Amino acid sequence: MFCTCRRIQTVAVLSGTALLLTLFHTVLVSPIGTEAIAASTECADGIDNDFDGKIDYPQDPQCLSLHDQSEGPTGRGLFLDITDGLKTVAANGHMTYTISLNSDRDAIQNVDVQFFIPHQTNLLSSTNGGRTAGDYVVWRNVSVNPGTTKKLYVDVGIKPRAQQDLLVVGKVYAAGEEATDITRIEGKEGDPNFQNVPALRLSVSDGKAYAQPNEKLTYRIVVDNTHGPSRTYRLRTDLSTFLSYVNASGDPRVDKSIVEWTSQQIEAGEVQEFYLTALVERETPDNMAVQFKVASGPSVAKDTTGIYKGTMNSSISTSISDGLDSATIGENVTYTLVIRNDTNKLATEVDANVALPRYMEFVSAEEGGQWTGKNVHWTGLTVSPHGSRSIRVTGRIRSDAPIGTKLRASGEVKGHVAVDLTNVDTVRRGGGGGIALGFGPVATSSRAPIILRKNADRGEVRPGDTVRYTLYMKNNTNQAFGNLVVQDRMDTNYMQILGGQGGQQSDGRLSWRVPQLAAGQEWTTSYSVRIAPYVPHGATLNNVVSVSGDGIETFSLTERVMTSNTNVITDLPPTGVSFGGIFATLSGLLGMLPTFLQRKRKFVL
Repeated sequence: MFCTCRRIQTVAVLSGTALLLTLFHTVLVSPIGTEAIAASTECADGIDNDFDGKIDYPQDPQCLSLHDQSEGPTGRGLFLDITDGLKTVAANGHMTYTISLNSDRDAIQNVDVQFFIPHQTNLLSSTNGGRTAGDYVVWRNVSVNPGTTKKLYVDVGIKPRAQQDLLVVGKVYAAGEEATDITRIEGKEGDPNFQNVPALRLSVSDGKAYAQPNEKLTYRIVVDNTHGPSRTYRLRTDLSTFLSYVNASGDPRVDKSIVEWTSQQIEAGEVQEFYLTALVERETPDNMAVQFKVASGPSVAKDTTGIYKGTMNSSISTSISDGLDSATIGENVTYTLVIRNDTNKLATEVDANVALPRYMEFVSAEEGGQWTGKNVHWTGLTVSPHGSRSIRVTGRIRSDAPIGTKLRASGEVKGHVAVDLTNVDTVRRGGGGGIALGFGPVATSSRAPIILRKNADRGEVRPGDTVRYTLYMKNNTNQAFGNLVVQDRMDTNYMQILGGQGGQQSDGRLSWRVPQLAAGQEWTTSYSVRIAPYVPHGATLNNVVSVSGDGIETFSLTERVMTSNTNVITDLPPTGVSFGGIFATLSGLLGMLPTFLQRKRKFVL
């Protein structure tokens, strides 16, 4: 009887305990029971015994599960973390938050992620298509794969007037989970211990105004800390949809179109360079402006390159000449139009026009030139890379041409106009030269008051080559010039002067002083330049030579200033011709040049 009552009493107590657990999620330990029952009630007590942020009751009686399906608001097995890697940050500073998502489930999870933008910051950018919604950056349907870490990045800038010791709290939410990062602001304006750190200065350029689809562009990125203290910075670019990443120096992190150099250390007064090569997409539309932007904190630099599928007008130059100073009535005069291609690509679909003088009638034209009644027209000509093409047209001086009249013939190619002037006389005299107008180089006859020329020992160079330049000047007048200054300006980012033969170097300029240049006197000098090893393929190195001084200030700029171009190639021609073979061919052509000049009797600058 006693035992039966004892058993009934025990059942009653246990039943009451179950009832209380069901109603209040509270643990009541039975006054009687085994050790196993005591352990179960200790874990299933409605308290977070395993400190995983989730309530254990009722499916975690052994306090073992960190992700029980019934624990927490979701039970999706998602682990969330956020960090900016900093303990303190200065006002007007920069931070990059890294948001990490992990899953221990067997299947891919798609979750929405929200990042709260701290009120002391300004949002600069976010990766993976994060969009701003009020005070949040939101990502929709972020895929989290089992066994891998999904990372999202957010760049923010600290407001310049953020107060010292305020806490910058960054929060992230995903699928009911949340994580927090706290960073303290270490200074403010007006605080004697605060240093207002100047922002880094950025610049970027690919050295080209135009490019073609499927062409590689190499961007030179310069980070200038000349006026700032030593610091750690992050450099980032988001490539245009028309550019594909190829490679970059400095081992950046690459995530699709995002290229980022993280935790870069730069010393006070230091200047650093990075190089990034990208390929212009084959389907890039014609005349599209492709922009490349790089940023570090509040500093931003941009470079824009136009996409042009044909031959650029600026890469074509032209000249025209009949080789005569004067010609007689009834005489046939043949004009030679020379078209030059200054690029390393084949120029196609080049149109040309030659307008004959007023007192001249058309006779014939080479290369399929068509007489239109006003001029001779050529359509669809091709010009070899860094080559030239000569086409000729012949006209007859009419009988009604007045003696002393100047016959003006002009040639036009892609906006470049060249002119030749010949006198109508009773005697034929050779030696005339043409004048190029517009964008093309100037061709000046030997009667020009001053001749200024600059020649390189080659037309093309490769990165790391050494080039020798020669300057030549002649006084063709009957008076002396005094106190002359000859200046040669060049791009010192890519060109290093090795020796100037008495020239003074300053700010990318090499200058010579010539006390006097008598009538008919000549002056010449030479110097060498080393081409930087990192110059991108296809770049054009420009040198501008000018002369000033007493007696020549009234001359036109075309007589006192000239530009020399040197093209950079990094690859051999596809035909397999060796680099030496190219120069051997050029040498052969140069060997023919004196004969050509003797016949034409003109100087070409």
